[in-house]
Amino acid sequence: MKTPFPFLSTLFCLMLLWVVSCKKEDPVVPPGGTTGPGSTTGTTTTKSSAKAITAFSFNSLSPAVTGTIDATAKTISATVASGTDVTKLVPTITVSDKATVSPVSGVTQDFSKAVTYTVTAEDGSTQAYTVSVMKESTNTASTANDVLFICGTDDKKLYAIDASTGTKKWEYLTDGVVYSSPIYADGVVFFGGGDKKLLAIDASTGAKKWEFSGPNGFTGSAPTYSDKIIYIPDSFNRLYAIDATTGTKKWEFSGADILTNAVVENGTVYASARNRRYVYAIDAATGAKKWEATTGGSYSVGEYSVAVMSGLVYTVTTNGKQLQALDAATGAKKWDFTIDGNTTSSSPTVSNGVVYITDWTQSLYAIDATTGTKKWKYTANELSYDPAGPVVQNGVVYVGLSVAVDAATGQKKWNNSVGTKYDVSSVLANGVLFGGSISTKTLYAVDAATGAKKWEFLVGSNLSSSACVVDKNGKVYYGGSSGMVQ
Repeated sequence: MKTPFPFLSTLFCLMLLWVVSCKKEDPVVPPGGTTGPGSTTGTTTTKSSAKAITAFSFNSLSPAVTGTIDATAKTISATVASGTDVTKLVPTITVSDKATVSPVSGVTQDFSKAVTYTVTAEDGSTQAYTVSVMKESTNTASTANDVLFICGTDDKKLYAIDASTGTKKWEYLTDGVVYSSPIYADGVVFFGGGDKKLLAIDASTGAKKWEFSGPNGFTGSAPTYSDKIIYIPDSFNRLYAIDATTGTKKWEFSGADILTNAVVENGTVYASARNRRYVYAIDAATGAKKWEATTGGSYSVGEYSVAVMSGLVYTVTTNGKQLQALDAATGAKKWDFTIDGNTTSSSPTVSNGVVYITDWTQSLYAIDATTGTKKWKYTANELSYDPAGPVVQNGVVYVGLSVAVDAATGQKKWNNSVGTKYDVSSVLANGVLFGGSISTKTLYAVDAATGAKKWEFLVGSNLSSSACVVDKNGKVYYGGSSGMVQ
């Protein structure tokens, strides 16, 4: 009998060929393609290059604070209440769709100096943003109208004036000539009297609350208020810390010479010695010296105060024609800038990453705050000779009462004949520029948008004091040779 194996083998091979012929071939899918019903093979998707920070805020603060984003300069600025601990702020950050940000949103950061945030787009490209946080003065008191406080010099008086009308509300007579600029906090006006006293005056009534007497007096000094402490240099070489509520001394610090008006930032008091080359950093709680730095060369820092912003201390040397930036933590010099003309004539003002100073040839300079390079220079004979520190607000730089300059370009926006070449430092509050003329003994209010005079008040005395303005919501605006930003 014949075996069936050849027949079965043939049948098995035929069936195998039939099965293979019925199987569909898998399609070849190129990179980036898709398969399946409705799919299109061979296509690619372009990744987004969008990498902007579109919103930046501190929502945990009450009320929440929203940062101002400069899309061109890639900077973000925010102003918080004076008592805010800027070393532990939590930002909420919104970025472009499909982009990421580092450090990430919602993580606590130390904003005592500038913080850099890097946004990474979907396509991997990046953009850095620099965030700066500033403090403002906050107060519990409010008034029906804006009130301005200013000291006459020879007439020995502190004036309270309605900022809307220019009418006097009250005056307080001291026992001596007054060169000090007043400040306001918690319903009280503080200033150095000509009778060797620091005075605290009720802002509503003009009644004296307390006085503190020092051996050398406080004739030419402007006080600084921070966390219920008044910091004020005397007329010799001491800096005092005084309890703002009781008028009792907490500590005193002795420097190399007469100290300039103090700037307080993140628990440190910064001041310079007028006729020497020293800048000091002092512990605000204890009065202990943290560091001292010399500006170099043979020239003093003069009567001009320092400015502190984003981890840097800015100081000028009078005869040395220099603006310098020092590390706020160590005092080490970061950079210096030599002006083109004569000596510097004002304390520095810092705003949106730019330092503004004036010189005695009637020039205004805009200097990059990070690198020390000049951005622009504006020169005109309407600028003040006096150390009227520039005021910067809403993209405009004001020097004295007489000129307004575009902060970005250095182009003049307006000038007037109200001010003189001997103006004291001006104050800008709610669209009005307030300032006095040393030569005309007059206080003026000027429309900040047009330069037009709104009113004038004859003090009847030389004016060496800058004004302090308190608006009806209790917000304070002040100037002086303080290097502070309004």
